[in-house]
Amino acid sequence: MPTYSFKCPSETCETIIEDDASIKTYEEHHPPCPKCGGPCNYVYVPYLVHGVLKDGPTGSWPSKGERFKQYRAKQSEAAGRRQQERFGHIRKDAIPNYNGQETESWKEAQVEAMRDKGVESASTFNQKVSEEKAADKGVKL
Repeated sequence: MPTYSFKCPSETCETIIEDDASIKTYEEHHPPCPKCGGPCNYVYVPYLVHGVLKDGPTGSWPSKGERFKQYRAKQSEAAGRRQQERFGHIRKDAIPNYNGQETESWKEAQVEAMRDKGVESASTFNQKVSEEKAADKGVKL
């Protein structure tokens, strides 16, 4: 239930209190004043914070985001294990190919692409060709 601010209408008291009231009936709700005992009226207080997100395991959005990241990591790990069980070891590196046909090297795949589709298609293989050259020289990119 939301918390609203109520003010005592008595000129001698004018106490402001907070009380819980339902959203439908907060304007008709008149809690008793703790000082004078008279009924308090609803008052709008714009600077009063009515809701606070707390950090922690059950709190704010950042903690929920962190829990969701952990959940996704576990699910990804489980999916990897299932894939490993089903298909065995899967190579992480790409195999040099063009149009699904394996080639000896990425440079050869690039040459095949240039013959088939022209010079414009060769640029898609540039990174793999440079990685291949660096690996031949023993340099890590």
